Amino acid sequence: MVNRLDLLKGIVMKAKTIGLLAVGTIVLSTCAGMKLAAKDLGADSTPETTQVREQKKEAPRMDLAFCIDTTGSMQGEIEMVKTKVKEMVAKLSGGKPTPIVRVGLVAFRDRGDQYVTKAYQFTDDIDKFVQDISDLKADGGGDGPEAVNEALHESINNLQWDTSKKTAKLLFLIGDAEPHFYSNDFRWQDESKDAISKGIQINTLGCNGLESSGEGVKVFQQIAKLSDGTFENLAYRQIVKDESGRETTRISSGGKSYEVAASASTEWKKGAYELSRAGMAKPVARPVRAAAPMMYASSSAGMASFGAGASAGASLRTGKAMPAGGAAAEGYYADSAPVDRKDSNLDSLMYDAALKKARDKLNVEYNSR
Repeated sequence: MVNRLDLLKGIVMKAKTIGLLAVGTIVLSTCAGMKLAAKDLGADSTPETTQVREQKKEAPRMDLAFCIDTTGSMQGEIEMVKTKVKEMVAKLSGGKPTPIVRVGLVAFRDRGDQYVTKAYQFTDDIDKFVQDISDLKADGGGDGPEAVNEALHESINNLQWDTSKKTAKLLFLIGDAEPHFYSNDFRWQDESKDAISKGIQINTLGCNGLESSGEGVKVFQQIAKLSDGTFENLAYRQIVKDESGRETTRISSGGKSYEVAASASTEWKKGAYELSRAGMAKPVARPVRAAAPMMYASSSAGMASFGAGASAGASLRTGKAMPAGGAAAEGYYADSAPVDRKDSNLDSLMYDAALKKARDKLNVEYNSR
């Protein structure tokens, strides 16, 4: 009788144990299922699904870098890069298939200045990039030549370029001064050849004053040639208005002044070469003395006007005193207003070069500009 009772108790205990194990198994299975479900839910709720990540992985890629002189005369061009880079990237990203565009920058001055080079690494976070370079200001320089050689070396070797041969890589050298040559310095010839060996195309953009900077234009042209790029002189706009109210558009480029045809006044960003070739701009052979009072206007500097017979005054653009007697006074000329360096075609030239590269290298199609 006792043995039967013990046997019955043993059976009950085993049943309880099996039940507990079964329950435990069910609980564990449920928890595991919940974790998997949560993981799947988390994957679907993230900004990038697997499909999006795969699309980005296969998307065409472009690295754009700006190597820009930030010495005292370059504030206008610096502002142009800061304000236009986001718009330019947005336009480039509008192609099919959509390219992933990264931007980087090397600012340079010269030895003895606050810095020689300052690098901002590549990123596809354009808002962050714009914020990072927001404090860039023109300062230093003063002796003519700048650290172009060191800046090129920094841009080509220390920016973290995409190593893929499928990535389009462009570097824009923007400056108004020739290289400063130091003993044991880098050489722009070597740096240009190094760039093209790494698939980096250098496009050089000559700012106002480069033409009077010794060998500046010649060097910029050779840098572009050695790296399969192009050289362009920037065009700066001037609006000239006489007392009758007639306005004409002039552009200053490469140290020369051109009058733009009225029908092409909105196309001035094509530059002096293209407009002249199309018959839409003609060079101003020499300064012409104003036969009547003149006014100069620009989008960023307002307007300066001089009345006939007025006493000596100052131009709102230049601060330079006008001779008594107004525009007809000896030595005052109709095209003597200085170049407004904030009103240039820098953005247009950079975008056109990048657009061509995207089409040729990446097979990206664009419907319209």
